[in-house]
Amino acid sequence: MENICFEKVNFTYALGDRPALNDVSFSVKEGEMCLVIGKSAAGKSTLLRLIKKEIAPAGKLGGKITVPDGIGFVSQNVEESIVCDRVRSELSFGLTNLGLPKEYIELKVNETAGYFNLSSKLDSEISSLSGGEKQILNLASVMITKPQVLVLDEPTCQLDPVWAERFINVIKKLHRDFGTTVIIAEHLLGELYDCADSVMLVENGTVEAKTSPEKMIEYLKKSCNPLLESVPLSFRLFDAMGDISLCRKKLTQKNLPALRDKNEKCKAAIKAKSLIFSYKKDTQVIKNLSYIAYENKINVILGANSSGKSTLLKLMSGVLKQQYGKIKKDKAVSMLCQNPRDLFTKEKCSNEAQFGELTAFLEIDEIKDSHPYDISEGQAQRLALAKVLQTGADIILLDEPTKALDSAFKQKLASKLESLCDMGKTIVITTHDVDFAAEYGEYISFLSNGEIITTQPKRAFFSSLDFFTSSAFKITHGILEGYVCEKDLEGVE
Repeated sequence: MENICFEKVNFTYALGDRPALNDVSFSVKEGEMCLVIGKSAAGKSTLLRLIKKEIAPAGKLGGKITVPDGIGFVSQNVEESIVCDRVRSELSFGLTNLGLPKEYIELKVNETAGYFNLSSKLDSEISSLSGGEKQILNLASVMITKPQVLVLDEPTCQLDPVWAERFINVIKKLHRDFGTTVIIAEHLLGELYDCADSVMLVENGTVEAKTSPEKMIEYLKKSCNPLLESVPLSFRLFDAMGDISLCRKKLTQKNLPALRDKNEKCKAAIKAKSLIFSYKKDTQVIKNLSYIAYENKINVILGANSSGKSTLLKLMSGVLKQQYGKIKKDKAVSMLCQNPRDLFTKEKCSNEAQFGELTAFLEIDEIKDSHPYDISEGQAQRLALAKVLQTGADIILLDEPTKALDSAFKQKLASKLESLCDMGKTIVITTHDVDFAAEYGEYISFLSNGEIITTQPKRAFFSSLDFFTSSAFKITHGILEGYVCEKDLEGVE
């Protein structure tokens, strides 16, 4: 039985001059888990928001959309849906608006908190929760109203790898326990690909294909679609070599040489020593932290949500001032903040950045005359990146630069960062995208609870971890030494 059906749907935003969606037709069956993939600005978010009429964008809509009552929606912005200051109030908000009895609401709040492992947080202030806990709360607040369909728009893009996996496991459990219809868009497919019933490819505002996960790999291969790189490495190896245990056996038999980091001496572009910083007098966010960012290198800082990564970048950029300690840097610094729209102050994108060779490379020339708040998350990220790079600073700090970017564009971004390093620039990145860090980072640091625990060359770093490590290392550990990124495995099939 079809739960959702789009028939020849066209949509143009109110101030848009061309369709965001064009002749879109697809259906999702009751109880199906449908994974939506596509490049940044392909139309995924527009499509998903049209499923829930209460948040559908303003504009001209044509065609027919059939959906049931009761659509739950979880967005990519963790803070976007939170309306209360305490967990209990947030969970009860939807049911209270429905005018249900207090006794029933209290029962459902406690039941839901138990299911989502939030019981110990019921009386906590939401501001005290980590990013992962907030997104779980967003999901719980949606599910307490018992929606027939759950729609999620890149719900893990702001979560660290551990919390992203936890969140996806909750989605799997909901789907398994209740048969909830799930439609989810993601760039990081990781744990999702193996549990999806179908994968839907959105390109240039239309649905190009909707098929099984296995057949989608074949479709992407035959069409030479760069989105093939977004399919988890384990699935692509399975497609090339058989199941993962067989892959590991074949890799063992190849007697491949060990890969090791280069032994090189590097100059410090930024040197932070004994930093202490607090937003509130009683809570240290940065605790006696020392850190070196190496000159002409891509330096990456990994860590859990709320570990202090963004705060550290703000201290190094000068946006914040430490209460104790020193930061030594001799060159100009420019910073991309976590929310790219915080950089925008003008009414047209063309007034935010100079449009030319760089914006063409970043594939944002089409938004030149748009308002910065009318563009997609991925386009906003790229516009902010253009603005930062055009400052000409020698030290570039990037807070979650791959957020909302598809796999193909991540490769373009990496090539740009590598060329900047060749030109004498220094890059410092914070990210939750472990595979991006392993593929393109040179020196990796782990930040935990306000302290840098270690900084190592990438092979040594990822070979020493089990959870904040790369997909390639998870597959090759114990059989190949130092194989931590996908490039290391090229041609080994």
